[in-house]
Amino acid sequence: MGKITKKINIQQMKWGIFAGIITAGLMLISYKVGLDQGRKNSNNKEDSIIGQVENREVFIEAKTDCVDFKEEVVVEENRNLKRYCIEFHQDENAYEFLKRLDDSREDFSFDFEESEFGIFITSINNYHPDIASEFWAFLINGQTSQVGVKDYKVNENDVLNFKIEEIIF
Repeated sequence: MGKITKKINIQQMKWGIFAGIITAGLMLISYKVGLDQGRKNSNNKEDSIIGQVENREVFIEAKTDCVDFKEEVVVEENRNLKRYCIEFHQDENAYEFLKRLDDSREDFSFDFEESEFGIFITSINNYHPDIASEFWAFLINGQTSQVGVKDYKVNENDVLNFKIEEIIF
């Protein structure tokens, strides 16, 4: 049998090497752009919340019946939101409501300090904001509360929201 030989076309080889170099260059550029974008996002507080929302934003619903309602993480506006439900009790303020949730659930905790100005929440689910620039904001049904947690009487079907906000000077 005879040998099968194929002549290597130098021109084709040059184009193959050139195409390989271009492809490798484009892959390197794509990697670098993605890496830079990731760094940019991790420096942007709004974007960095995405991975930590369960520590930085919490919703608690007051319902007469929380059967079949498990703590859940709901995706809303590209953010994971941690939601809890606890039974509504008449004449309970938001502080007592939080305390009862803390006592009844292993997956929820909060810490606070009491001062002449009232209760100041220092952590929720072990997330402590940077007190020099952040705080736990208290919202009721989507509106910023005008009173503290000890002064607000929880109503049936209220949604209490606690989220990290920046201190603006």
